Amino acid sequence: MKTLLIALLTVGTTLATAQENPKFMNVMAVNGLNMRSKPESDARIVTKVAFGKQVEILEETKVQLRLGWITDNWYKVNYRGREGFIYGGYLSELKPPMEFQANRLSDLLPLYTTQNYQAQGQPTETIETDRRGDTLKHTLVKFDKGVELELEDAADSHTAMLILPATVQDAYVLLEALVKLNGMKDQLDNLRFVQNANGDLRKVTNAAGTISIKEFADDRTTIKLKSYKQTNQF
Repeated sequence: MKTLLIALLTVGTTLATAQENPKFMNVMAVNGLNMRSKPESDARIVTKVAFGKQVEILEETKVQLRLGWITDNWYKVNYRGREGFIYGGYLSELKPPMEFQANRLSDLLPLYTTQNYQAQGQPTETIETDRRGDTLKHTLVKFDKGVELELEDAADSHTAMLILPATVQDAYVLLEALVKLNGMKDQLDNLRFVQNANGDLRKVTNAAGTISIKEFADDRTTIKLKSYKQTNQF
């Protein structure tokens, strides 16, 4: 009897610990994600989870799905008391962007960062001269959770680079949400996707040189967005 009681208490403690430390992920698909009864794209829809909402991760299945250049597994989740399966390609631990209106492509990253992260210390500003003799202003702002933002103001362009503790795939999904929320969906046209030997995204760029996502260091990834002043190019 004593052994059984100890076993029950152990199980209860384990379950309590799991419940006290649940894992949540955010829906990054602007149109929301369907929660299905099975880890299959044509299974019955249990409910739809809107953009920006959190789901509790119960289990990562071994069932994989590829949508375009996004490859991930299905996850068993709990949302508002319902359990079901959601495709993980558009689930992320990154914070979803809030709605705001940016005037140019490169403004998306500063707006997103200042809304979602806490600056650490004062910005570091440096003034340099480029190869053409033009003045180049560089600003570095460090935030909590290992996030950094670099701004570069040149004579003909403005560049913003966000360094995040995320994979290239997560960074791309964030960028997709940012441009769609701000009426810049056309920026997703003609992107170039590079994968590694395992099929994971390693780099995303475009021919105009205005978008670049790539691995950085220390399990972080950079998103770089550039806007040209002369042509008002987004």
